[in-house]
Amino acid sequence: MLLGGFGRPDAGLILSTLTQMLGSGPTDRAGGPEMTAPQTSTDETAASAEPTSASGPAEEDARLDDISEDLRDAFGAGAAEKDEAALHLVVLRDVALVSALLSLFGAAEVWATVSGLAFPALLSTVDGFLVGAATGGLAHEWGHFAGARLAGGHAPLKPANRLFPIFDFDYVNNDKRSFDWMSIGGNLAHVAVVLVYLVALPIRSPGAAALVGGAVGFAVFSSIIEIPVIRKSLAGMNGLEALGTIPSNFVQRTLPWAVGSALLIFLVL
Repeated sequence: MLLGGFGRPDAGLILSTLTQMLGSGPTDRAGGPEMTAPQTSTDETAASAEPTSASGPAEEDARLDDISEDLRDAFGAGAAEKDEAALHLVVLRDVALVSALLSLFGAAEVWATVSGLAFPALLSTVDGFLVGAATGGLAHEWGHFAGARLAGGHAPLKPANRLFPIFDFDYVNNDKRSFDWMSIGGNLAHVAVVLVYLVALPIRSPGAAALVGGAVGFAVFSSIIEIPVIRKSLAGMNGLEALGTIPSNFVQRTLPWAVGSALLIFLVL
């Protein structure tokens, strides 16, 4: 009944409609425009697939900046504007100190030589190691001070009632030249102490050999720590950054070499 009411369908019309639908391309169900997937360029795909590194130059610079800030706080905050003691008073103090140390060692040496006893010989040997290291350390400090001042750096003396350090160094505001001269001066000074002892003293007793050994031990201790810093600074690294490369456990790492060197020189001489 329904089909009869609408009439028989025209086969030609149906075929024409199907042909138009097939030739017009894919459409969505609502008859809207063609839907295409967004294309991603090869460069964007490669960039997204490429892994990112854990640390780059920017992070490296940030770490160095952090080290610099820490070192500024540690080394640059307390430098006085001028000397806190007269130079001649500090020189007189340290000359008296070195004279007293060497006199104690000399007294022990004479006692050991005259008496021929084991205890004075042991005492002069112990004194020799201690006095050699102490005089080397004091000369090292004055070498640092002389190098800084000769290079025009700001290095005010500390009060005379404070032994070490004898001066402050303005690590932040001093130039690279004064840092290099300061660093090299200390190492030249402790080497000079060893040479003076070798030339000026006849090495005929355990005490004299221990004196040289103590000076050599300090020289080795200080040089192992400071020579890498000097080399980095001479190569262009900032002085504070070069100091930042010193390991935190430098005493534990360096002391065995210093003691071993002192004992070796003692046995050889």
